[in-house]
Amino acid sequence: MSKNRQREAAQASNAFQFTLAGLIVFSLALIGGASYATYQLTYQPRINPADNFTLVDPSDKSSAVHIGAWGTLATRDLSLERPAEFLTDEVTSPPPETWFFKGMKLAGVKALLAQNGIASAQIEAAFEPQNVTEQAAGVAFQPPDNFLFTLSQPARAKLYAALGGYGVNPYLDSPFVFPGGTINAIYTDSRLNPEDLAVLKRLIYANGTGHQLADYTALLGKIPTAQRRVAMAQALSRQSAVMARLVVNHKTDINKIADYWGHIPNVRFTDIRPLFDSLKALPEGGSVSLIYLLPPFARNRLYTFPLPPQAGEPVMDSHWTTFNFYSETPDNRFNDPAYTVNYITQNYYPIAAPSVYGDVLVLMNERNEIKQSAVFLADDLVFTKNGSNYRQPWMIMHIPDLLATYPASPAIRPVYLRRKSQ
Repeated sequence: MSKNRQREAAQASNAFQFTLAGLIVFSLALIGGASYATYQLTYQPRINPADNFTLVDPSDKSSAVHIGAWGTLATRDLSLERPAEFLTDEVTSPPPETWFFKGMKLAGVKALLAQNGIASAQIEAAFEPQNVTEQAAGVAFQPPDNFLFTLSQPARAKLYAALGGYGVNPYLDSPFVFPGGTINAIYTDSRLNPEDLAVLKRLIYANGTGHQLADYTALLGKIPTAQRRVAMAQALSRQSAVMARLVVNHKTDINKIADYWGHIPNVRFTDIRPLFDSLKALPEGGSVSLIYLLPPFARNRLYTFPLPPQAGEPVMDSHWTTFNFYSETPDNRFNDPAYTVNYITQNYYPIAAPSVYGDVLVLMNERNEIKQSAVFLADDLVFTKNGSNYRQPWMIMHIPDLLATYPASPAIRPVYLRRKSQ
């Protein structure tokens, strides 16, 4: 018996002893191990666009993803057109094109045109008595067809550049601008009548690498029906804008995003943080429109066109837009250039390049006059409104596209500013 017990003890020293619970755990471990091995051999990770930015189609030039202090920003270029409902008087009964030379005499107006390349015979033919009204305040001139439609592109470009910015005509001050080859989208627009396109092409002039149109009312006056005028007005109103979203997934550092976007007046990041947290918890994440990170002034206007102005209403130009960006109630004093310049001097300082949400881009000419302004958002994006008329929407733009609106103005230079309180 003693030998048998010794032999059993020796065998037991080389064996595992299991309780019932231990046996269950061991069995589960074997099953789990086998499953994990199979998973490692067969698993192919699911590709998430929020994690793998190389999935953006390189041939799709309208979309991009950029990572920076702002987070992961996904953008898509788009075009905006004015609603047909906003096209009222201009398409119903287009007024004749009129140029007003404030504070000038007729001889001075003729001399100005001659200084900018217009031949004397052409000037005399255009300034027939029925086309000119001399007033105490200045000279009103309605350029006839035999003047407008005989100007060569170079002559038109030179003359209109000289007249722009002096209040002679709203469209000479703020012409339609078609950067690069974007004019071709107008020329190939199937909504437009070929006869109307032929008139348009006679009035378009090259400006650097782009094209411009200043004789808008003259163009509409040559289009015989309201329906065709609406089509032309909508096509010409097309603006290149950007839609932007912040990508949120399990890798997103929400505190970093809050540091970048949360310091702007009237933007409370705590209000939208639950949305970011919820998206981060989702298996595939999600995205948040940049509109949530704009103050109410910009949020309520983005991608919209203003209504036609009424008497006494402010001029909603780029400066009014830029320096009211944080305002709960817009300050119409920004319509006054002197007030705006003084405000900039007191509240901003120059920087080499924008890098903080809320920095400001201004375009200045050789006389240090501010021609355009915009609010920097992130990457190369700004919030702005081009021009001073109601035919331009509030939108997000790429900085290069904004600079392209001054293609033939080498004296125009970008200047970047930062608020002293930042």
